[in-house]
Amino acid sequence: MGCGRSGWGVSLSREGWWRGDVWVEGEKVNDTTSYPSMPDLFRDALSGLQGGRVLDVATAEGGFIEILMDHLASYTEIVGVDISEEALHAAQARYGQKNVHLARMDAERFGLSSESFDTVNASASLHHLAHVPQVLAEMVRVLRPGGCLLLTEMHSDGQTAGQTTTIYLHQWIAAVDEALGIHHYRTLGRQKILDHVGALGLHDVACYDFSDSQSDPLEQESLERMRALIDATLERARTTRDAEALELRGEQLRQRLDQFGTQREPVLLVVGTK
Repeated sequence: MGCGRSGWGVSLSREGWWRGDVWVEGEKVNDTTSYPSMPDLFRDALSGLQGGRVLDVATAEGGFIEILMDHLASYTEIVGVDISEEALHAAQARYGQKNVHLARMDAERFGLSSESFDTVNASASLHHLAHVPQVLAEMVRVLRPGGCLLLTEMHSDGQTAGQTTTIYLHQWIAAVDEALGIHHYRTLGRQKILDHVGALGLHDVACYDFSDSQSDPLEQESLERMRALIDATLERARTTRDAEALELRGEQLRQRLDQFGTQREPVLLVVGTK
């Protein structure tokens, strides 16, 4: 099963790729196109892919498995792996299909045979990983030649004041998690994600961007949801040794939320062939 895709993209092959505004050792190709909705992005990026045997890395409660099931042209089996037993129990309750399997594994050492999957995916996971290159190398190792690697990740290059509010909020929550001993790091910049992908030696790489620039940043339901999240995170922050500084950041974020509102973080989806 091939991973060929037509459409918009940027080259990240061995011949070259964009680094900021500089083209490095290669020919310029189409700029990435930006999507106003995630369903539209997933439709264009995934609907032409024959998934075959799919590995979903850091699957957590299996949220992205549903997206793969809905948008891939076809698949024979989806295997979701995660280090958290609790998350896997929740995923197990969600999926009873015979062709969805779940297993507890460390993403840095899968314990899976090399070249044993047609598609390998990770979604919203890189900023939870201590050693991103090692995990990506494992993903490539278990991917068969000609197979498809998928990465979907929010990033920190906000384009509006509302997006930037949400990015700052995410970074603050990550700091609280880290203070509590939970692996959660700052979201990566878009170019840093591309640099990680560029080091993998993939070809036929395409990039798809989601940017929430059209929604109302001061929509009341979204504001109330974010206020509740700030309140809950403040409660957690008060139990840490860095409580004073983390509480101050939380209150500053509350003020920013009231002033600028919130929009979803920008998201980059990368599709590449081994």
